[in-house]
Amino acid sequence: MRSIVLVSLWAFLLVSCAGSDFGSAGALSAEQKKSLHLVGVTAETTRDVTMEKEALDRIVKRITADIMAEAPNIFAQPQGDAPALTMKLVFTDYGNGDHASRYERRNVGTTRIDADILFLDMSGKVVAREQVATHFGSGGDVGLTTNILNVEDDFEMTVARLVR
Repeated sequence: MRSIVLVSLWAFLLVSCAGSDFGSAGALSAEQKKSLHLVGVTAETTRDVTMEKEALDRIVKRITADIMAEAPNIFAQPQGDAPALTMKLVFTDYGNGDHASRYERRNVGTTRIDADILFLDMSGKVVAREQVATHFGSGGDVGLTTNILNVEDDFEMTVARLVR
Protein backbone atom coordinates (compact mmCIF):
# COMPACT_ATOMS: atom_id res chain seq x y z
CA MET A 1 0.00 0.00 0.00
CA ARG A 2 2.79 2.40 0.91
CA SER A 3 4.53 1.80 -2.43
CA ILE A 4 1.29 2.61 -4.30
CA VAL A 5 1.04 5.92 -2.41
CA LEU A 6 4.67 6.76 -3.18
CA VAL A 7 4.27 5.89 -6.86
CA SER A 8 1.09 8.00 -7.02
CA LEU A 9 2.84 10.92 -5.34
CA TRP A 10 5.81 10.62 -7.71
CA ALA A 11 3.48 10.53 -10.74
CA PHE A 12 1.58 13.58 -9.47
CA LEU A 13 4.79 15.56 -9.00
CA LEU A 14 6.02 14.55 -12.43
CA VAL A 15 2.76 15.57 -14.12
CA SER A 16 2.55 18.87 -12.23
CA CYS A 17 6.00 19.81 -13.53
CA ALA A 18 5.06 19.03 -17.14
CA GLY A 19 3.98 21.71 -19.59
CA SER A 20 5.51 24.80 -21.07
CA ASP A 21 8.20 26.57 -19.11
CA PHE A 22 8.25 30.27 -19.78
CA GLY A 23 10.57 31.09 -16.92
CA SER A 24 9.74 33.87 -14.54
CA ALA A 25 8.96 36.45 -17.22
CA GLY A 26 6.14 38.75 -16.22
CA ALA A 27 4.13 41.36 -18.07
CA LEU A 28 5.75 44.13 -20.10
CA SER A 29 6.76 46.99 -17.82
CA ALA A 30 5.76 50.57 -18.58
CA GLU A 31 9.39 51.24 -19.54
CA GLN A 32 9.45 48.25 -21.91
CA LYS A 33 6.21 49.45 -23.54
CA LYS A 34 7.72 52.91 -24.16
CA SER A 35 10.61 51.49 -26.17
CA LEU A 36 8.79 48.46 -27.59
CA HIS A 37 9.59 47.46 -31.17
CA LEU A 38 7.83 44.45 -32.67
CA VAL A 39 9.16 42.70 -35.75
CA GLY A 40 6.06 40.56 -36.07
CA VAL A 41 3.19 38.61 -34.56
CA THR A 42 3.01 34.82 -34.80
CA ALA A 43 0.58 32.21 -33.50
CA GLU A 44 0.49 28.50 -32.73
CA THR A 45 -1.50 26.09 -30.58
CA THR A 46 -0.61 23.66 -27.88
CA ARG A 47 -0.89 19.98 -28.80
CA ASP A 48 -4.38 19.53 -27.42
CA VAL A 49 -5.96 22.56 -29.14
CA THR A 50 -7.60 22.13 -32.53
CA MET A 51 -7.64 25.30 -34.56
CA GLU A 52 -7.70 25.84 -38.31
CA LYS A 53 -4.75 27.62 -39.91
CA GLU A 54 -7.20 30.15 -41.36
CA ALA A 55 -8.29 31.09 -37.84
CA LEU A 56 -4.69 31.51 -36.68
CA ASP A 57 -3.87 33.65 -39.72
CA ARG A 58 -7.04 35.73 -39.33
CA ILE A 59 -6.33 36.47 -35.67
CA VAL A 60 -2.68 37.39 -36.32
CA LYS A 61 -3.69 39.67 -39.19
CA ARG A 62 -6.35 41.45 -37.14
CA ILE A 63 -4.13 41.88 -34.05
CA THR A 64 -1.39 43.33 -36.25
CA ALA A 65 -3.91 45.71 -37.85
CA ASP A 66 -5.25 46.77 -34.41
CA ILE A 67 -1.73 47.51 -33.14
CA MET A 68 -0.81 49.41 -36.30
CA ALA A 69 -3.99 51.50 -36.08
CA GLU A 70 -3.45 52.46 -32.44
CA ALA A 71 0.35 52.51 -32.16
CA PRO A 72 1.98 52.35 -35.62
CA ASN A 73 5.41 53.25 -34.22
CA ILE A 74 5.64 49.81 -32.58
CA PHE A 75 6.32 48.26 -35.99
CA ALA A 76 8.64 51.09 -37.11
CA GLN A 77 12.42 50.74 -37.19
CA PRO A 78 13.80 50.74 -33.62
CA GLN A 79 15.37 53.91 -32.29
CA GLY A 80 18.62 53.56 -30.37
CA ASP A 81 19.11 50.30 -28.51
CA ALA A 82 15.44 49.28 -28.29
CA PRO A 83 15.26 45.48 -28.53
CA ALA A 84 13.31 43.96 -31.40
CA LEU A 85 10.72 41.49 -30.10
CA THR A 86 8.27 39.04 -31.63
CA MET A 87 4.80 38.68 -30.13
CA LYS A 88 3.93 34.98 -30.11
CA LEU A 89 0.43 33.78 -29.28
CA VAL A 90 0.22 30.23 -27.94
CA PHE A 91 -3.41 29.16 -27.87
CA THR A 92 -4.25 26.94 -24.90
CA ASP A 93 -8.02 26.79 -25.54
CA TYR A 94 -10.19 27.60 -28.54
CA GLY A 95 -13.75 26.38 -28.65
CA ASN A 96 -17.12 27.51 -29.89
CA GLY A 97 -19.17 25.75 -27.26
CA ASP A 98 -21.96 23.31 -27.88
CA HIS A 99 -24.61 24.54 -30.33
CA ALA A 100 -27.34 22.46 -28.69
CA SER A 101 -26.46 23.84 -25.24
CA ARG A 102 -26.54 27.42 -26.53
CA TYR A 103 -30.02 26.87 -28.01
CA GLU A 104 -31.66 25.76 -24.77
CA ARG A 105 -32.73 28.67 -22.59
CA ARG A 106 -31.87 26.88 -19.37
CA ASN A 107 -28.41 25.84 -20.50
CA VAL A 108 -25.25 27.76 -21.30
CA GLY A 109 -22.85 27.05 -24.13
CA THR A 110 -19.46 28.66 -23.61
CA THR A 111 -17.24 30.08 -26.34
CA ARG A 112 -13.63 30.19 -25.12
CA ILE A 113 -10.33 31.61 -26.37
CA ASP A 114 -7.30 31.38 -24.05
CA ALA A 115 -3.69 32.09 -24.98
CA ASP A 116 -0.28 32.79 -23.54
CA ILE A 117 1.12 35.93 -25.15
CA LEU A 118 4.90 35.72 -25.25
CA PHE A 119 7.32 38.49 -26.16
CA LEU A 120 10.48 36.88 -27.52
CA ASP A 121 13.84 38.49 -28.19
CA MET A 122 15.80 37.62 -31.32
CA SER A 123 17.40 34.60 -29.60
CA GLY A 124 13.97 33.16 -28.73
CA LYS A 125 14.19 33.99 -25.02
CA VAL A 126 10.90 34.99 -23.36
CA VAL A 127 11.26 38.61 -22.25
CA ALA A 128 7.65 39.07 -21.08
CA ARG A 129 4.53 36.95 -20.80
CA GLU A 130 0.83 37.67 -20.43
CA GLN A 131 -2.23 35.45 -20.38
CA VAL A 132 -5.41 36.47 -22.15
CA ALA A 133 -8.71 34.64 -21.73
CA THR A 134 -11.94 35.64 -23.42
CA HIS A 135 -15.03 33.61 -22.60
CA PHE A 136 -18.66 34.13 -23.53
CA GLY A 137 -21.48 32.01 -22.18
CA SER A 138 -25.15 32.48 -22.83
CA GLY A 139 -28.16 30.43 -23.77
CA GLY A 140 -31.26 31.19 -25.76
CA ASP A 141 -31.36 33.80 -28.55
CA VAL A 142 -28.13 35.52 -27.48
CA GLY A 143 -26.30 32.21 -27.44
CA LEU A 144 -27.53 31.42 -30.93
CA THR A 145 -26.36 34.72 -32.41
CA THR A 146 -22.91 34.69 -30.79
CA ASN A 147 -20.15 32.75 -32.48
CA ILE A 148 -16.40 32.36 -32.26
CA LEU A 149 -15.82 35.36 -34.57
CA ASN A 150 -17.57 37.70 -32.10
CA VAL A 151 -15.41 36.43 -29.27
CA GLU A 152 -12.27 36.67 -31.45
CA ASP A 153 -12.91 40.42 -31.80
CA ASP A 154 -12.78 40.91 -28.01
CA PHE A 155 -9.73 38.66 -27.73
CA GLU A 156 -7.86 40.57 -30.46
CA MET A 157 -8.58 43.97 -28.89
CA THR A 158 -7.39 42.71 -25.51
CA VAL A 159 -4.14 41.39 -27.00
CA ALA A 160 -3.52 44.62 -28.94
CA ARG A 161 -3.96 46.63 -25.72
CA LEU A 162 -1.05 44.75 -24.12
CA VAL A 163 1.46 46.84 -26.08
CA ARG A 164 -0.12 50.26 -25.51
